[in-house]
Amino acid sequence: MTLTWTNRPAPEQTAQALALLAAAGSEDGVGPVSEPVLLRLRHRRTGDHLLAQDGNGVLVGYAALDTRPDRPTAEFAVHPDHRRRGTGAALADVLVERVGVGLWVWAHGEHPGALALAERHGMRRARELWQFRRSLDEPAAHRPLPEGLHLRAFVPGRDEAAVVEVNNRAFAWHPEQADWDVEQLAVREDEPWFDPAGFLLAVDGAGRLIGFHWTKVHPDGVGEVYLLGIDPDAQGSGLGSALVAAGLEHLTGRGLAEVLLYTESDNDTAVRMYEKVGFRHHHTDVAFLR
Repeated sequence: MTLTWTNRPAPEQTAQALALLAAAGSEDGVGPVSEPVLLRLRHRRTGDHLLAQDGNGVLVGYAALDTRPDRPTAEFAVHPDHRRRGTGAALADVLVERVGVGLWVWAHGEHPGALALAERHGMRRARELWQFRRSLDEPAAHRPLPEGLHLRAFVPGRDEAAVVEVNNRAFAWHPEQADWDVEQLAVREDEPWFDPAGFLLAVDGAGRLIGFHWTKVHPDGVGEVYLLGIDPDAQGSGLGSALVAAGLEHLTGRGLAEVLLYTESDNDTAVRMYEKVGFRHHHTDVAFLR
C-alpha cells in the first residue's frame, strides 16, 4: 500500500475519492466526512489530501486534513471492500505523525473502527455534534415572527454580504461557522441542491436582515435545517422558533417526509428548542483531540 499527500488530486483521483466516500456512507449509514471536505473535492480546491492506494493503484483509503493552525482537523474513510487490512491504521498513523499533539479527528456516527483508532492514539472525546431528525407527517405549529419583521426569499447576487454579516455575528464562537465570507456562500449556491426559495430571510421594515433559515433537500429526499442564524441583538425574541417553523412549513410544502439538523450537544438552548418542535436524537458525530 502506498500513501501519498497531494494539494489538489487529479480529476480521476477526485472521482475515486468521491466514489469511495459514497460507498463508505452507503455501507455505514452515515457520511464519513463533513460537507466542507466534499466541497473541496468537488470544486477541486487546494487542501491537504492523503490518498491510500493498493498495489494495483486502486484508491482504498482517503483522508482530508484541514491545516488551520489553531485547529488542525482530519477526517478519513476506508472503502468497505478493503477494511480490516490496516488501511485505517496507516492513515491515522500518518495523520498523527504529521500534526502530533493538537490534532482533531472526526468519527462520524461513532464508527467503531474510528473509535478504536482514537483510543489507540490516546485521543479523548472533546466535542459531540448531534444529528436530530423529525418526521414531517405532523405539521409544525405556526409561530408568528416578532413584531416588525417579515419573511422573504434570498436573492442571489444581492443578499450574500448581509447573510455573511449576520452569520459571523451569530456564530462568532463556532469552530467551522465563524469567519465566513461571500465565497463560502457562492460555493454552496453552485451546488445542485441550492434553492433560493428555501433560503428564508427575516428582515425589518428598513430591509435590514435580522435572521435567516437556510433549508436544504438531500438527494435521498430528506430535508435539512441547513443553517439557522439569528443576529445576537434579536436572540431571545422568539425569532429562532418562528424561523424553524417557517422552514419546516416550506419543506413540508415540497412533499418531504423527514428533516434533519445538526447541533452541538452542549448547546442546551438549541437542543431544547428543537426538541420542543419534535426533533429527536438520531446519531452522534464525535471529534477526538490528541
